[in-house]
Amino acid sequence: MEAASIGDAMIDPGSPLGPSKTVTSDGVSDAPADATLGGYTLISAETLDDAVKAVTGHPFVGRGGTLQVSQALAP
Repeated sequence: MEAASIGDAMIDPGSPLGPSKTVTSDGVSDAPADATLGGYTLISAETLDDAVKAVTGHPFVGRGGTLQVSQALAP
């Protein structure tokens, strides 16, 4: 399966993320947050389970990688 097979559900193909800083009430640190992200992709799905199904066959997972699927919350 190719990432492009998600089709019209892909809102933003995303990109890898570079260095980051962690901002807390104690200040700013170069130390990574507990959950370090390496990149992102935005997709549209009716439910979280539908989003999980859409990426289950993603090539990154097939190579042994891990994808975290989260629901974006409106402000």
